[in-house]
Amino acid sequence: MTKIAQKLIASCLVLAILTVMVVAVSFAWRTISSAPETRGIQISLGGGNTILMAPDQTKIENGKIYHYPGKFNQRLNFNQYAQYDYLNAVTGLTPVSTADGLHWYLPTYYDANDEAVINGSAVAGQLKPVSEFFLDSDLAYANLTDAEAAKRGNYVCLDFWVVSPGADYDLRISRGDDGDGSFVIELMEPVQDGNVSDTYTLTDTSGVVASSVRVGFLVDHNTVMDDTMLHYAESGNCPPEYTSLRGSYQEVGEHIKYSSAYNFTIYEPNGDLHPNGINGTYTETRPIAWDGGDAVLADIRDCLTVQTTNKWSVGETADYYLQEVFRAATVGKSYSSATEAKNDFYRKYLQGLVHPYIDQGQFIANTATLYDAMEQGTVSKEAMETLEHSGATIDTCVANLEKNVPQRIRMFVWIEGQDVDCAGITTETSFALGIELAGSQIRTNGKTRQEDS
Repeated sequence: MTKIAQKLIASCLVLAILTVMVVAVSFAWRTISSAPETRGIQISLGGGNTILMAPDQTKIENGKIYHYPGKFNQRLNFNQYAQYDYLNAVTGLTPVSTADGLHWYLPTYYDANDEAVINGSAVAGQLKPVSEFFLDSDLAYANLTDAEAAKRGNYVCLDFWVVSPGADYDLRISRGDDGDGSFVIELMEPVQDGNVSDTYTLTDTSGVVASSVRVGFLVDHNTVMDDTMLHYAESGNCPPEYTSLRGSYQEVGEHIKYSSAYNFTIYEPNGDLHPNGINGTYTETRPIAWDGGDAVLADIRDCLTVQTTNKWSVGETADYYLQEVFRAATVGKSYSSATEAKNDFYRKYLQGLVHPYIDQGQFIANTATLYDAMEQGTVSKEAMETLEHSGATIDTCVANLEKNVPQRIRMFVWIEGQDVDCAGITTETSFALGIELAGSQIRTNGKTRQEDS
């Protein structure tokens, strides 16, 4: 293990979206999505002794919403808190695009009445240029529970708090060693076993969803300057050593809050997975950004961390470990449907804990070297193999934590419509997602805090 990796796992924060159900999803902006079903997501948060976490608590006074941490713990399950009830009803994700976590772009399509269709330069249902995409800048399409409204676009948004009670730390998305690790992987689907109607076996899926999912972290490092600390102190959950808070964001329906202290990090798992292309290569994604007036294609190298493909582990019998576990867990049971078999296995038996059966991908150590290796937007398989791999991307940092100063973080999960693998397919699948944020004193410029001083 490298010294860098040893420092990175000095403390860790594991945030696992255990079973994010994505149903009837339309990809690549090419067809209007069919109606997703509501399945909800389950989110669990856990960590070590040096990084603590808390749910986001709110108080409304004189029409103003104040955000402050709940009780800090080593583990947190969002589904146990009433303020996160919406996660139980979030409908299927549909493609959107963002480069900064503030401006969200939804696709628009030509219809029969458009002049371009009438004059023959376009056809009904064809995607319009990104300059004509719909801009969602007030979180209107976040956490939708209505399937009809979600057809146009839908992404997950939630807030949580982290604090480092022992030292200053930088947080990076990490592969992890002893924790759940960071990964996105499509869940194997139960299918009927031959002619036996109530017996099922697991089968692998296409990987289109896993290769198109993104996770983003928006962090405002500014100190909150209003009466929030007063309300936090009155809540009974504020230790005396916590005297300030960081992080302020727009509310749903509000206009964007701009801050010079904003930091946005995009985690791209399965970067070299291409269900309809050549696995092992990497193709640059240019998400849509707002340049002050127009929609443009963004260069995100300064905020991107890329991981290689996550795979189901294969046992000595050349069979997936997960399939072996499924057979053992379901022997003697009968199910009326594949959905019943799936819920019984993933939710009840595994309780969403799929990470022991995954071979996690490595992170590209430096995003800059990944981009240096690109030729016409693509890094070859051979070049990918020569790049340095690590437990985390060194030149991309999620947040800078100051000792005993709670930091509010806004997290997003979405399907990136600009991804090359978001390839015009409508599919029904489920995926598991895990995030581990590792604390270190490594700075994005490669120096430690001690070296800086």
